[in-house]
Amino acid sequence: MAKRGRPKKTDVETARENRRLLAESNLEEFIKLVHPKRLLGNIHREIIKWWTSSKASNHTLLLLPRDHMKSALVAYRVAWELTRDPTLRVLYISSTSNLATKQLKFIKDIFTRDVYTLYWPTMVNAEEAKREKWTEREISLDHPKRKEDSIRDPSIFTAGLTSNIVGMHCDIAVLDDVVVHSNAYTEEGRNKVRDQYSYLSSILGTEGREWAVGTRYHP
Repeated sequence: MAKRGRPKKTDVETARENRRLLAESNLEEFIKLVHPKRLLGNIHREIIKWWTSSKASNHTLLLLPRDHMKSALVAYRVAWELTRDPTLRVLYISSTSNLATKQLKFIKDIFTRDVYTLYWPTMVNAEEAKREKWTEREISLDHPKRKEDSIRDPSIFTAGLTSNIVGMHCDIAVLDDVVVHSNAYTEEGRNKVRDQYSYLSSILGTEGREWAVGTRYHP
């Protein structure tokens, strides 16, 4: 008796699989998929190409004026990288813990959108009470690869300049608006930035990546 093969994929399933693979390979396509109404300008496309180029550095600094969507872009990038590799550990630092948690809320909303769940159903448990970790300050994705690889640290952990990050381990450190008006013009403020940044060398992995984004002000 001939062995019964795997059922043939329908046209809809094939199209969905191709769309998923495209989104995983291209950050701009990922953004279009999870937020189809998000408008991207030429500047955003240039940034995406720069970030995702095969020649891109592991350490990047992006400075833009206000209202140029830099924080949204780096949040999309975090969600995209975790979608491609759910075992990654991301430390997200802003000038205050409140700002960092707002960014995490934006990323959490991406992971729980219906369209995201349709394409990546194993990332986040549909029932919040059954998720590994889903708090205001940190989350752990529910993808089985995290357990297979014995990943103990959160998928994303947020911190402000005064948060204790000693003992953390991360593969990606995001510094989003850590230098702001309230800390840039005093010695105490600059020292807080310097002290928190100095910890990164001890918690960032060997092949770790560091992404800094900030607001460019007129002198």
